[in-house]
Amino acid sequence: MADSTWTRNERELLQPAPRKKWQFLLAAALLVVAVVFVAFNALNAGGTQLYLTVEEYLEKEPELADRDVRIAGWVVGDSIEYTQIDAENSMLTFDVVDDLANPTQRIKVYAKNEPKPDLLQHEAQALVEGRAGAPGEFVSNPGGLLLKCPTRYEEADGEPSY
Repeated sequence: MADSTWTRNERELLQPAPRKKWQFLLAAALLVVAVVFVAFNALNAGGTQLYLTVEEYLEKEPELADRDVRIAGWVVGDSIEYTQIDAENSMLTFDVVDDLANPTQRIKVYAKNEPKPDLLQHEAQALVEGRAGAPGEFVSNPGGLLLKCPTRYEEADGEPSY
């Protein structure tokens, strides 16, 4: 049988373990690259969504052709139209404004194949997600219509809280 020992000589014991700086640097570099990649994708224009009032949307409308945006406004009650085209298709349209007392600037919202919400009525606050259509028009994303009805949120004295 071969001669073997289980002990190390003194010289081997006194030498420090070899450092592997390159492994540490490689791991750190990969971590930095991953963080930069995630940050870039999160801040990329396609990954963010603008929140605009009616006036801001109308001012920036030409620049917003290919972007998803959110528009907040008040629903004008006499503009609400719901048309059931067939069993599967429908069209819901209504106007939103910034100020119900002075509704000069309006956006016509089109929501295709959306059911007519019970809360869609005059003076309801609307938040609509979608994209620009023709000038002065806005096409809602599927499920992109959120409403708050002022009659459900009343102060103790009976005045609606806006």
